Amino acid sequence: MALYDWKEDYSVKVNRFDGHHKKLFNIANQLHEMMKQGRGGDVIEPVLRELVDYTRYHLAEEEKVMESIGYTDIINHKRAHKIFIDQLNQAMAEVDKGRTIFVVIKIAKMVIDWLIDHIYMIDKKYIPEMNAAGIR
Repeated sequence: MALYDWKEDYSVKVNRFDGHHKKLFNIANQLHEMMKQGRGGDVIEPVLRELVDYTRYHLAEEEKVMESIGYTDIINHKRAHKIFIDQLNQAMAEVDKGRTIFVVIKIAKMVIDWLIDHIYMIDKKYIPEMNAAGIR
């Protein structure tokens, strides 16, 4: 059983973004499994970087679509993304200092916890506008 299970309740009713969210859950679960197996930082670091890079990619893609439809709450949404990216950047600075093992659990949990909260509190707000614009 995965540490972080995707639930349909997390759906934002936009297939592309649900797919992104599911991938983030999968990468976080992969990191958790590697930690359980006692893998070293040299093996874990590329997966950790994938999680962070894919998170950045997802947030940028979400913002592009919101801009394309003129989403009414885009300023607040972008602000939430920026705060989170800043947190990820701080954590990755620790990885760059060679502290991968100490940071990996924190980042995996931080990404999933933030993602779940973000989906419920922020992303679900865009469903009506996205769907009205034909984005599903």
